[in-house]
Amino acid sequence: MTKKEAIAEHQRQLHIQFKAWMDDKKKREVLTFQRPNGNIVEHYPDGREIVIKYAKK
Repeated sequence: MTKKEAIAEHQRQLHIQFKAWMDDKKKREVLTFQRPNGNIVEHYPDGREIVIKYAKK
């Protein structure tokens, strides 16, 4: 495995771990984050999402 392949594999593993951690966190806490479209949303443990601020166009 080349150095580049090792880095890519490590990044893939980190992404998997982060997704699992975030999915668990979403079940327990209110999270505020920005969507790729720019909207700021709050995610609640029951699955609701409320847009706090819409992105400017």
